[in-house]
Amino acid sequence: MAMTPFWFLQAPRRQQLVEEAPDSKHEIIICPADEGHRRGRRVVGGLSVILAPSGVRDFVWTWCNDILISQRVLDLFKEYRVTGFQPMPARTSYPKTITARPPKLFEFVVTGWGGWAAPAAGVSLVESCRACGDKSYAIAEPSRVIDPAAWDGSDLFIVWPLPGYRFASNRLANILRQEKVSGVELVPAPKLPMERGAHLGPGTLTACMPEDRARELSQRFGIS
Repeated sequence: MAMTPFWFLQAPRRQQLVEEAPDSKHEIIICPADEGHRRGRRVVGGLSVILAPSGVRDFVWTWCNDILISQRVLDLFKEYRVTGFQPMPARTSYPKTITARPPKLFEFVVTGWGGWAAPAAGVSLVESCRACGDKSYAIAEPSRVIDPAAWDGSDLFIVWPLPGYRFASNRLANILRQEKVSGVELVPAPKLPMERGAHLGPGTLTACMPEDRARELSQRFGIS
């Protein structure tokens, strides 16, 4: 049986998801021509969440699909020289009824690049707004989105136009298993949980990556 070279990271089905705290600040971009074209990104101060002690794992997921990682994961990734991510400061708090101090967590931002979806995935542009630049794509065959020739070799990476989907190398998948990292499920990339013909609005790279990295990729690959 052929080895699966890439894996999709997702929250385990029964894992408790956490909510953003009220002090999280967002920038909302509203299209001047169509109010339905709204894009947002978190600004000022980074991710802030409220979680219960029972929901703390090595990987913690929010309802908005953001990820936080524990100090243990950060230390392991440094030890194994894992590439393609950047930890960002995050604020954690327990509900007011709990007096204990919550653990230190870091926002997990994937910066590795898997290029545009492979031609075999059949990605097509469905809509493009001239007023705000908002785009919508359809993906005919989600099981074939990764183009190994376009992958930059990072252990963690995204594929455009699917920035909300984080992929891992086989090397990293083995590390996660070996170290028994909790709070994350590994799904073979060909089994990506997405329906054929699904529509996606990726937004902008700056909404999901640090501005310097987003700028670099935008200039190299013509992504707005």
